[in-house]
Amino acid sequence: MNMAAVSPTGRHDDVRRGRSLSLEPDLSTPIDSGNTLEASSHLHRPRTPSLFHVEVCPDSQSLEEGGISQEWFADVMKLVIDDLNEYGVCAVDGFLGAERAEQIFNEVGALHSQGVFRDGQVVSRQVQGQARGMIRGDKITWVTGGEPNCSGIGQLVSVVDSLVAKANKHQDAGQLADYNITWRTRAMVACYPGNDTHYVKHVDNPNGDGRCITAIYYVNKAWTREDGGVLRIYPEGCSDKVAEIEPLFDRMLFFWSDRRNPHEVLPAKITRYAITVWYLDQKEREDYLARVHNTSTNT
Repeated sequence: MNMAAVSPTGRHDDVRRGRSLSLEPDLSTPIDSGNTLEASSHLHRPRTPSLFHVEVCPDSQSLEEGGISQEWFADVMKLVIDDLNEYGVCAVDGFLGAERAEQIFNEVGALHSQGVFRDGQVVSRQVQGQARGMIRGDKITWVTGGEPNCSGIGQLVSVVDSLVAKANKHQDAGQLADYNITWRTRAMVACYPGNDTHYVKHVDNPNGDGRCITAIYYVNKAWTREDGGVLRIYPEGCSDKVAEIEPLFDRMLFFWSDRRNPHEVLPAKITRYAITVWYLDQKEREDYLARVHNTSTNT
């Protein structure tokens, strides 16, 4: 497996963790939304929990059986730790290799053809009634990876789980050690169907809902700059610097989910696929749920 880091232009070593509450509309994706696969008339599934425990492959044999070498795993984990601490963003090319990436590409295409994708929503009630396409034009579905014909997505999530969990507990974790990452979302499979569909500038976690790492995997073949759909990240405190991440085939991206990384998806000219998993800090999530409960009981 080949590996290459994609880092922002310039450095921002004095980035702080963004915890302040926002008075602006929250344009982020709700992580507790219903699973459209489960709701689909095409696929009947029992309802599943909104969040899942982050699990680590128990030993080197399990990784090897999945085609992941210990050497590769250690190299990628170090890259993720180093780049998140230095830049707040880390991209790894050739993440799973062409064969596994092809399998995931086919699984995503099959989901699309089944008609299970629905319009992506935003958290804020203030903007739900507005023209949704002005904010985000993607269509999404949520999967666990355990559904029929989704084993490639399941393996992807398993590898990312192990990387994030082990990096979080590593002796040189740096800022990652500020978190206790125990939960993650299901995998959100998103399709931007071309025609300049986009997602305006936003923060994934502006209000402390627990999300600390955003992990995105791309499966777009023969992508060119002219195809659009670039993810543009605006690192906090660096108004003159941006990170532009092209959604290339078999590219894996990690970045902080909070206010350190406002980002947008630029208009896509052709169909663009991405798979996103969010990783959550346990205490922040518990505090968030307590706030939500107190608000609901006081109204």
